[in-house]
Amino acid sequence: MSRQKAERRGRVGEWAAMIYLMCKGYRILGHRLRTPYGEVDIAAWKNGVLAIIEVKARDTYDAGAYAVTPMAQDRIARAAQTLAGRWRLTAAPIRFDLVVVGSGLLPRHERDAWFDERSRR
Repeated sequence: MSRQKAERRGRVGEWAAMIYLMCKGYRILGHRLRTPYGEVDIAAWKNGVLAIIEVKARDTYDAGAYAVTPMAQDRIARAAQTLAGRWRLTAAPIRFDLVVVGSGLLPRHERDAWFDERSRR
């Protein structure tokens, strides 16, 4: 797949994920959020928890899950801390979720897809 096509698929996947999350009661705080540590796909708020959501557009759920490497998880956790500070949400718990789009009719949302010590309160 060409880089352009992959980028387009990723953007469409992020929009599908945001719509799906809003239907589940999440308030989207932002998407494609840039920090010094990298980009966060989606940041959302629900029940007093800051959810940092990584979106993967893949043909299977496993392919999406394996695409979030430990190095990527660390980068996303650092970016999440930056966003929490930026929004004065440092006291709120941060949860890391994964949404895989394209592996079924609806996106698959995995809450607490991984854990990071720095993000638990």
